[in-house]
Amino acid sequence: MAIGLVTAGAIAVVAVGVSSASTVRPGQTPAGTPASGPATTAHHPFGLGALPDKDATRASALRSAAEPRVESLAPQAVGSKSKDKKAKKKSQAVPASFSLAKYAATPGNQGQVGSCVAWAVDYSAYSVLEHEQGIAGGPQAPMYTYSQIVQGRNVGTTPEDNLRIAMSQGVDAQSDYRQGNYDYTDLPTSAERANAASWKLSGYTPLHTGSRIKADVEAAVAAGEPVAISIPVYNDFFSLTPQQAASYAYYPNTGSGYAGGHEITVVGYTSKGVRVENSWGTGWGDHGYINLSWSYLANQVDEANAIGKLVQD
Repeated sequence: MAIGLVTAGAIAVVAVGVSSASTVRPGQTPAGTPASGPATTAHHPFGLGALPDKDATRASALRSAAEPRVESLAPQAVGSKSKDKKAKKKSQAVPASFSLAKYAATPGNQGQVGSCVAWAVDYSAYSVLEHEQGIAGGPQAPMYTYSQIVQGRNVGTTPEDNLRIAMSQGVDAQSDYRQGNYDYTDLPTSAERANAASWKLSGYTPLHTGSRIKADVEAAVAAGEPVAISIPVYNDFFSLTPQQAASYAYYPNTGSGYAGGHEITVVGYTSKGVRVENSWGTGWGDHGYINLSWSYLANQVDEANAIGKLVQD
């Protein structure tokens, strides 16, 4: 079984506004945020909650190509199984477009809780992998990981925080997790922890951002791996029409005010950009999704992680 990237150290919790789950750390200027324009304090219609990972292991991983790690964690049902090395290498050339959307669950809704990272990984990415790998029992419960990290506070979390728990414990199913999707105060019971072990994550791959993100995202999605991305959200993002969300034309209006960091999940790509599942319900955007251009990804994404296959006994 492939072993994913694991980082050491205690889980860090950074407090954010309860109403908005803003994710600006003291002294930090989020990507795309004007130096003179701090995060707004207005009430937002949806929760946010993504904080940046600050880890030496991640930085070390990004010094090399992501494709080998992506390949090692690809779901078993995806890719060529040919023993002919030449044929296999040829088959690994990424197609011009690829979609995992048929495996996705109906977009969930995190409400006013700053649990977007947990929704992006535990719900959106996990659902794709479960359906792709033929693993029953989902979708999973985002509060399983989120409650353990935040310990009763409505605060932001890093991708690494959630991924570490998914790899070491697994994530319980919503059908079993009695606390529901918004209770971040009550921790998982011993029975729920035992049940979560049936859905452990094999690992994840940090992807490059900037000009290298396109190649990395294409490689990951074509290998069957959804990609969780961290983005800065401005207030105009909350009220996109279906047409705007579907057009690949969205670019933030920074003048509308910075709201905070957010985590969403790439489930497909074309020559124009990527198809992304959000966690604000089906009434937002294009039935819960947005199409973002490659230019947007190169200039706006702060962090990206390819989510590897689930462990199967």
